[in-house]
Amino acid sequence: MEIQERFVDFLSYKTYCRIVLSDGGKVPLLLVHGGPGSGHDSFELLDDLAYQDERTVIMYDQLGCGRSSDESIPDELLCEKTWTMELENLLKNLGFPEVYLLGHSWGGMLVMSYLIERRPSGIRGAILSSTLPSAKLWEEEAKRLVGYLGEADRKAVKEALESKDFSSLEFENAVAHYSRLFIAPEKGEDLPECLRRQKPKQGRKAYERNWGPCEFVPTGELKAFDYTQRLGEIACPALVISGTDDESTPLINKTIYDALSCPKSWSLLSGARHMTYFDRKEEYIKAVMEFMKREDDRHGQR
Repeated sequence: MEIQERFVDFLSYKTYCRIVLSDGGKVPLLLVHGGPGSGHDSFELLDDLAYQDERTVIMYDQLGCGRSSDESIPDELLCEKTWTMELENLLKNLGFPEVYLLGHSWGGMLVMSYLIERRPSGIRGAILSSTLPSAKLWEEEAKRLVGYLGEADRKAVKEALESKDFSSLEFENAVAHYSRLFIAPEKGEDLPECLRRQKPKQGRKAYERNWGPCEFVPTGELKAFDYTQRLGEIACPALVISGTDDESTPLINKTIYDALSCPKSWSLLSGARHMTYFDRKEEYIKAVMEFMKREDDRHGQR
């Protein structure tokens, strides 16, 4: 195995791309990260998939975050249209005739809209990882999950949403408690290095412009995102994967699963929060590998 890093020209900028190369001859897997604005870093946990499956795994930083961040990028380019064009450009420049696409969280939203709106060829299968078909449904479920927080946290969230002031220490504490329950582990020296990296400030700009200042209520450009009624237009086989303790709740994922009309399966990982591939890494990798093997076998490839 070899790890390659490269920059792919896009518009007048460059997209950072990290490739874990394998000579196994299998259709590669391209990972589309969440946020918007989070970067590829946590996906390095899935390097093991490349080794175990002898399959090339590609990850990248969307324009405006990670190593694709550039302070000269105008705010108006930090949007779904740009990131869709960037994904198309990346696939074209990588030169693989076929790929699997795995989109996590916001990345899954991008994969859904890309498959529906662009109807690309060469996508052997899609893995929709802890994602959402509807910003409204996400908001409804997030508000329900807030109900599991303590009284002080619930009060802080209520006051912040009413005042639209998210700067209080009480609200920050509530978000931290919510995150620990439903999203990801706390930062600490015992975590893998890829989860401890400092991220460029521009990633936060991308997040707030598109989602908003608060995880629970979308107020940015994605607030009207809703592909629930169009998921049946996805033609390639799909794997839905999520966690029982995930802010992408079982209801959200059942909504996705039920709306798909393509060959489909759903892997629900017990005890996993939103960062499913950290909490249940081995089970996550196994589910993704089994899905790709089924499709490879169906196409007569080992």
